[in-house]
Amino acid sequence: MRQMPDFKHFRILPALFFGLLAFSSAAPIPAQAAMKITTPMMNGTDFRAYGLTQFAIHGYELKREMVNALNFGLKNLIQRHEQTFGRRLPRTFTVRYRIFERFEDYQHFAQVKYKKRINKNVLGFFSPRGREIVTWKQDPVWRLLPTAQHEGCHAIMNAMFGPLPFWMIEGSADWFGEEPAWLQTKFLVNDKRDRWQRLDVLRRTGKLPRLDKYLLTDNYNDWAKMFDDEIGMGYDVGWSIFDFFVSAGQNAGVDWPQKIMAGAVHRAQQNPNVAPELVFARTLHEQWPMNPARKIKGIQSFEHGWHFWIEKNAKEAARAKIIEQQKRKQQR
Repeated sequence: MRQMPDFKHFRILPALFFGLLAFSSAAPIPAQAAMKITTPMMNGTDFRAYGLTQFAIHGYELKREMVNALNFGLKNLIQRHEQTFGRRLPRTFTVRYRIFERFEDYQHFAQVKYKKRINKNVLGFFSPRGREIVTWKQDPVWRLLPTAQHEGCHAIMNAMFGPLPFWMIEGSADWFGEEPAWLQTKFLVNDKRDRWQRLDVLRRTGKLPRLDKYLLTDNYNDWAKMFDDEIGMGYDVGWSIFDFFVSAGQNAGVDWPQKIMAGAVHRAQQNPNVAPELVFARTLHEQWPMNPARKIKGIQSFEHGWHFWIEKNAKEAARAKIIEQQKRKQQR
């Protein structure tokens, strides 16, 4: 689910959207009938396919350029997920988007079909049960793209793994939303640097959450309590943990951190009657190797490495910012 207060934490540039708009000037997808909750809407049989995506549009015309942008982004996201996890999605995999023109219609549909109470902060959500992403036409228009892409990551991860720990659902979507090379604009590079520096402030002031607590959180209210209503920090922490699993090992030329993550996810799949957060945390504690210098193991050892990873990336971010400032001064 994507929430407005945390929008700044996954950022896809408006420029990316407008750049992708140049790909096509074809006719728009025509609007469907005026908003009315119908049997096909409830059954999910009113979608129309366009490439990797399927759409059910209510009350307006979705521009073909936006469809192209979503398909382009989704194709790259699928490739990156498959590279990261060494898994293939079925060739028949598609992502279904249900988009309403009016927020009130989106809100009403969420309540009727999914019993979800939606406020203006909730930009969109993915339903594993309905196999659809539900959102609404947003203002400004480019906001629809990052919302749809973020939720698309949820759809991909659900198709690959099924139920996942809450932190990983949101953290991986943020990570994949910013990590691919095709998204490495100046804006996103700066966003990643800012994240590391925000996290390092928490580290230096002793305010990073204990991971034996954080890894067991399973909803946004838990994050609100943990971070004094700054839910965005919950995203940042999850994003950094996912990055530590994937990137730290790659930087060191080893793959065992990523294998431990994959193994923990697999064990959660094998124990569907136990909360995935609990299964993941237990597996991590059992399998993460001891830090011989500090004589700590399991989650404590992982946490120490994660703190080091934050510090390392924050220092690199600070150095990069200084170099850029010096370059700008020389160009004046």
